[in-house]
Amino acid sequence: MMAAMLIFVRILANAAVEYDIRQSLDREAFKNLKEIAATPSGELILKENFVQKEGDIYFLVLNKNGDVISGEYPQGCPQDIEINLKKLQRVSKGLENYFIRDMRRHLENGRRFYLRAIVRKSDAYSRYQTMEYLAYFSLFVVSGIVILWGLLLAKRIAGSLREMCRSAETIGQNMNMSRRMEYDGKFYELAVLTQANNRMLDRLEETFRQQEQFTSDVAHELRTPIAVMTAQCQYAHGKKVSEEDYQEALEVIERQSLKMSAIISRLLELSRLDHDRRQIEQEYVDLPELVQSVCEDLQQKSGDSLNIKLRLQQAHTVGDISLVMIAIQNLITNAIRHSEEDSLIEVETGMRENRVFVSVKDYGAGISEEDLPHIFKRFYKADKSRNSKGFGLGLPLAMKIAQKHGGTIIVESKEGAGSTFTLLLPNIE
Repeated sequence: MMAAMLIFVRILANAAVEYDIRQSLDREAFKNLKEIAATPSGELILKENFVQKEGDIYFLVLNKNGDVISGEYPQGCPQDIEINLKKLQRVSKGLENYFIRDMRRHLENGRRFYLRAIVRKSDAYSRYQTMEYLAYFSLFVVSGIVILWGLLLAKRIAGSLREMCRSAETIGQNMNMSRRMEYDGKFYELAVLTQANNRMLDRLEETFRQQEQFTSDVAHELRTPIAVMTAQCQYAHGKKVSEEDYQEALEVIERQSLKMSAIISRLLELSRLDHDRRQIEQEYVDLPELVQSVCEDLQQKSGDSLNIKLRLQQAHTVGDISLVMIAIQNLITNAIRHSEEDSLIEVETGMRENRVFVSVKDYGAGISEEDLPHIFKRFYKADKSRNSKGFGLGLPLAMKIAQKHGGTIIVESKEGAGSTFTLLLPNIE
């Protein structure tokens, strides 16, 4: 890089010197040109202020054929050079270079003369060598300062980066996700990097916390049915029991087995959706037909205790019929679970703001403002005693299905007055 800079400075210096030589030749030649005159008879007159040499510049007066009328060429300079008024000429002889500038003068009697200004390159460059050497020296000084500053800067940055690496390694070794990286330096980029790493650690800490909570919730939900099943088995084996007792024990074990199976099935479905291992079919979905089918199935299982009012308007979308049915079933089941027996549940389908929707409204206990932001978290229950019905997986699964179909679920609820869950999906019409 230094060599490239030196070459650049050299080229720039040569260009600057040649430009200055041309300007100097033009200036001096133009000034000397005014000192040429002629007598009425046409004889050439060089006035008193005409100079044959000004510093390193030689001046010659030429006729139209290029013959010298006055003045002498510098020693060694070629003398057979054609007149050229358009540009600065550069000629060489041996190791020496010469710069030549020609100008024309029309006299009163119509005769033409030419003034030629010549300067040796070595003479002209000698005046600029000090400046050139000073430029090289300045280049080395500036480059040295830049390199030194760069090294100091790199050292400070490297020190900060090493400290950040040590913090990251400490966090990884100790698994202390509450620790954060610190940086109080003046480098904006490093401050941004530190903040980004800390935000990543915030997300990781939240993920680990959710994972621990999830593991605890799964263990708690599965422990209860297993404990019941174990107790029933111990009871049946502990002493002689009647056939009715055996039958009751088997029924209890069956119910708990079905409960565990339901929990595991929903967890597996959520896991498949989370990791895109569940292929989402693209099928024509008639929402009123799905709602009608789900409600008839629930009505058949519940008998006369279920009071569902349907208001079904045309609503179609594209998606996985089985998954959309699960989402609708979960919303209606959730409404039934949190309503009194024979309480009214209203289910509606239609279009809203270029989206199709399924709305499920109940008049049950409702949801408090404290619990409302958490209802779509897995295993979350507003009843902290965990004795309420359900597993806390229905709403999270319904939300995940909605999101996989490009939709969402919105909820409106007032404690003591009931809730309305609305599944929104893209409209295909």
